[in-house]
Amino acid sequence: MAKTNTFFHSFAVGVQDKTALPRVDLERMRLAAEDQTNLLCRATGPGFMRPGLGYLTPSAGSAECRLKEFIFGATDAALFEFTNLALRVFVDDAVITREAVSSAVTSGDFSSATGWTTTGVGGGTATISGGKLVLNSVAVNAIAKCGQLVTTSSPGTEHALRIVVENGPVTFRCGSTTGGDDYISETSLATGEHSLAFTPAGSFYVELSSTNIITDKIVDSIQIEAAGVMVLPTPWTLADLTNIRIAQSADVCFVACDGVQQRRIERRSQRSWSVGLYVADDGPFQLSGREGIRLKPTALNGNTTLTASASYFNAQHVGAMFKLSHSGQRVNQKLSSEDSYTDPFRVTGISSGANDRNFVLTITGAWVGTITLERSYDGSDAGFVPVVTYTTNQAGITVGDTDDNSIYWYRLGFRPGGYTSGTANVASTYDGGGGFGICRVTAFNSETDVSVEVLTSFKGLTYTRDWSEGEWSDNNSWPSAVVLSDGRLWWSGQDRIWGSVSDAFSSFDEETEGDSGPISRSISTGGVNDTKWMMSLQRLIVGTEGAISTVKSSSLDEPLTPTNFGIRDSSTTAVAALDPIKIDTRGIFVERAGNALMELTFDGSVSDYQATQISKLTTDLFGSGVKSISVQRRPDTRIWIILLDGTCVSMVYEPSQEVLAFIPIITDGLFESVAVLPDLIQDRVYFSVNRTINGSDVRYIEKMARDSEVKPDTLCKTVDAFTSGTNTPASMTLAVGTHLIGESVVVWADGAPLWASYGVPAQFTVDGSGEIIVPNAVTDWVAGLPYRARYKSARLAYGGDGGTAMLQKKAVDSVGMIITDYVRAGIKIGASFDDPYIGLDHLPQMTDNETQPDIVLSSIRDEDPITFAGEWNTDSRVCMEISSPCTATILGLVLTITTNV
Repeated sequence: MAKTNTFFHSFAVGVQDKTALPRVDLERMRLAAEDQTNLLCRATGPGFMRPGLGYLTPSAGSAECRLKEFIFGATDAALFEFTNLALRVFVDDAVITREAVSSAVTSGDFSSATGWTTTGVGGGTATISGGKLVLNSVAVNAIAKCGQLVTTSSPGTEHALRIVVENGPVTFRCGSTTGGDDYISETSLATGEHSLAFTPAGSFYVELSSTNIITDKIVDSIQIEAAGVMVLPTPWTLADLTNIRIAQSADVCFVACDGVQQRRIERRSQRSWSVGLYVADDGPFQLSGREGIRLKPTALNGNTTLTASASYFNAQHVGAMFKLSHSGQRVNQKLSSEDSYTDPFRVTGISSGANDRNFVLTITGAWVGTITLERSYDGSDAGFVPVVTYTTNQAGITVGDTDDNSIYWYRLGFRPGGYTSGTANVASTYDGGGGFGICRVTAFNSETDVSVEVLTSFKGLTYTRDWSEGEWSDNNSWPSAVVLSDGRLWWSGQDRIWGSVSDAFSSFDEETEGDSGPISRSISTGGVNDTKWMMSLQRLIVGTEGAISTVKSSSLDEPLTPTNFGIRDSSTTAVAALDPIKIDTRGIFVERAGNALMELTFDGSVSDYQATQISKLTTDLFGSGVKSISVQRRPDTRIWIILLDGTCVSMVYEPSQEVLAFIPIITDGLFESVAVLPDLIQDRVYFSVNRTINGSDVRYIEKMARDSEVKPDTLCKTVDAFTSGTNTPASMTLAVGTHLIGESVVVWADGAPLWASYGVPAQFTVDGSGEIIVPNAVTDWVAGLPYRARYKSARLAYGGDGGTAMLQKKAVDSVGMIITDYVRAGIKIGASFDDPYIGLDHLPQMTDNETQPDIVLSSIRDEDPITFAGEWNTDSRVCMEISSPCTATILGLVLTITTNV
């Protein structure tokens, strides 16, 4: 017989598939476990009872949700809760809730003009009609305004304004004086819904305005929010939630979702949020329109119609953009203030013969002042000097010059001091040159006619074959992924990728010249290229359902530009429609089948990213498939993975220390979603958990306690759905909370568990008021649902004199422990979880005729070896169990094994 002592020095290997456990020739597998449920590990090796989950609130309507992070800084973050067509926001672990106030905006639904003051500057008009506020600033430099003084009997109490914008953007401000913005600074509100919080000291003024000269801007309503939770409507159904992709830039989150128009989630202050449309008014566009179809607008500006020469439009074109180019240049604008000018037009050619340099001016309207025709040699935005003046209407006069082959820019306007009153309608027509206009479809009228709003003034009103349709619409699909990289906002979907103008995240203007111009490309690497996500590592990575593609400029990794852009497959591994995880220069993602984790690392030998399966030895663990994933970076890197069977896996991942451990996490319920917010000492981990409470299914948002809170101190938070409190004075009644009515809970109070008997925690049933009664008065307490941590070693192959001890009968004689921060009665150890004859025993209360401490805090102790009631077996194991509300941190195990050889 051979006897050996061996030391288990690390729990940072985690569980492995049973078929891999015999590989004890590998040091990693020698330290692996067949079961390590709820026993977390640190990257340095110790294993410890996982922290409990603290109850925060039910999910909205107790419905299934997806949690997602909003991260501005290490201590400035919020938690998004997406449910079916709705969004709630948590700040400091509390969902944003509005106070009850008596204030009201008069006619806030715009059912009448009562209470409102409408004004216009420079020709702008504000009109209230049909339950809408319409802001029209058709004159150059005009402003349309609508404001109201709101009285309140609730000064000093937070108010919130709910503003619904039907067609934005509109400008909003709120202040203590007319036109002031000391409560809510002037801000632009996109089409969508906005909840803006402020605390007035008394009556306050609200003002909505617009300076857009091309189209009407429409506000549906502005109301003081009623008391209750702030809920913002969204377009994402329950089925869409896993497809949501978010790229955050400061206070703005750009959101993509397969099949849904992009959105912006915007924070305006910690308690003010918006969900609005993301729109780019200048692209991207397809290369050309359909052959044989011609389009023409009815008007150069404003809200008008677009007509096709043959059947083309359908209902899915609502929201689509069209770009029409015309020969010649037409301008038609209104002027109603001084220092206001029409758009310039470019004149070139020769004056003799065809009179290329002649153009026609028309001025109509009721106005008083002096309109000046100006000319610039320098460009379209500088160097203008007066040419001729007009003080009366002009009926189609021809103007030209004789400076052959020179390039001039002309414009008309009221110079400073030149305007007195009225509105002048100024039109110019020049047959030379050309240009384009852009519109967005607002309504489908017929297959040959749609209503549009003009975004860039058209240059002609005739049919044109030179047109292109926007790439994004219900007709052409919307991007399914988004990311920020290289100073651009990137969108991708349907085998296409688009990069915005550099540092202009809402612009795809093809007229932008040079390296900062927009990028629009096909992925076209072969196979299926429907994009599921994008990730910015050292290069831009595109994950598709057919492959992983790498976007790069050159071997020197210069910035991506329109002329220095390439995309190639770096791996033929397909990806699932789940967010990837970025960890420094590495990426972690889920393979297309949903049951394998892949790692992206840069391979210098091929100068590209390579994908390898990181969960190859734990395929059984991921058999049900992955549902949700998020990453924690402090104190260790832990990737939290929610599986479709409702379990969770914590992947402890420190590549620099060669640590990779998969640890199953279970609770009395089903995990459904996870998110992690940063913090200074330890990141905050949040779960959505589906529990059965008092016979009914409910869903709770719960927050994992910190590692430091699972020590056996005044409070020890190793229970789930827990609440904690302080009774002053001490009391036998604990207000556990109505979220656990009818359930049995265990309690840690004033530095110790409450016991029924030695090693058996007392259980208390929560009554209809959410309370329990404990035997003795306590002060500080935590109560919740119990769980247990279990550890089962791999096969023990030690003590074989003639070689391996595998397949040799052996017995574990004893197990010693190096341990800290533990409750003695809460730990059991033995050879089997299931065999009643060789099962688990508590740590002894007496050793060497001395009573051992019940609770050890901070000190590291060497527990004397415990003799096993084991048996001779070819498959000897060590099993350990820790039960709530107890705790323990295991630094190492010393095993004495006798092998029959």
